[in-house]
Amino acid sequence: MSNHLYLIGLPASGKTTLGRQLAAHYGRGFLDLDHRIVAEAGQTIPEIFASEGEAGFRQREAAALAAVASQPGQPLVVATGGGTPCFFDNLAVLHASGFVLWLDVPPHELLRRLARRNQAATRPLLAATATAATPQQALAEWLARTLEARSGFYAQARLRHPGGEVAEVAAALEAAGFRP
Repeated sequence: MSNHLYLIGLPASGKTTLGRQLAAHYGRGFLDLDHRIVAEAGQTIPEIFASEGEAGFRQREAAALAAVASQPGQPLVVATGGGTPCFFDNLAVLHASGFVLWLDVPPHELLRRLARRNQAATRPLLAATATAATPQQALAEWLARTLEARSGFYAQARLRHPGGEVAEVAAALEAAGFRP
């Protein structure tokens, strides 16, 4: 069994940013699962969605996760996509190969981060919010719907934490039983 540290949560919850910091803190490698999918496909995520739809992307995502989970070698810190734990048997794969941390950032903070970075324009599932009559409201509604749909999956993480400073998150991880 691997001992990867998997970060799950909604878009803009800090999975990649905090993941890199935790990897450095623990002296581990870091992997962004979306980046691996892009590298293997030779296409961007919007291009994958355009050519294969969400179903094709989710199949690629499950295959990439299974490959990472079964890969021998040093444990990694892995930033998953926001929907990763919600499809196929991905949640079971996450639990079987590591420790799962839900970055449960308040929706108002997610909205601020997404709006500030104009992320809606580059994320296929958020694209419709960018062209809505009231983009900020459409984005807020998307976040609320998506959190409601995914929270049952996210709640199965070993630890639920709002994110923050690396030392604080690392202390919470270790108190919850994560062994670096």
